[in-house]
Amino acid sequence: MNFCYRHAVGLVLMLLASILVALPVQAVEREFDEYEVKAFAIYNLAKFIEWPENSLAAAPNLTIYIIGDDPFKNFREAMKDKSVQGKAIVIKKINSPADVKDAGILFISRSEIDHLPNILSGISRAPVLTVGDTQSFASRGVMVNFYVENDKIKFEINVEAANLKGLKISSNLLKMGKIIATSKE
Repeated sequence: MNFCYRHAVGLVLMLLASILVALPVQAVEREFDEYEVKAFAIYNLAKFIEWPENSLAAAPNLTIYIIGDDPFKNFREAMKDKSVQGKAIVIKKINSPADVKDAGILFISRSEIDHLPNILSGISRAPVLTVGDTQSFASRGVMVNFYVENDKIKFEINVEAANLKGLKISSNLLKMGKIIATSKE
């Protein structure tokens, strides 16, 4: 092949490539709903929690319990290959605090607002991180409570409630959340 022919082919290929690069590409944008974001936030919370000695180590999995209405659509599917601290994530819908068997996380649904004191007392001995998304849950003893502010999901942390269960919350997580005290009412 002579030099001119190779040079011409190279120029044509470069021109074609520059045209293709210049064409607009439609990005596939997927919006996540509120509970998909909260599901992954719950998963990520677990990375910042230290459970009491041997409580999580003795558990076969890290169980995320859901009590009340289940607002999470595909939580099980999203967590099927996830793990935290070497423990596979298992999602369990429960009807009673007595169903909490191992160290883990308990999501308390909005539907349980009237039953919150009974739920918290029902798990009083279990090393379980409690999570909710209902106004005043953190001040009523739930350890982490999600809320929406300016279209962003944020969270409150009740350090006192976590300490009572022997759970230690990373200082990095504490910096990201709003610290709430338990109400004395």
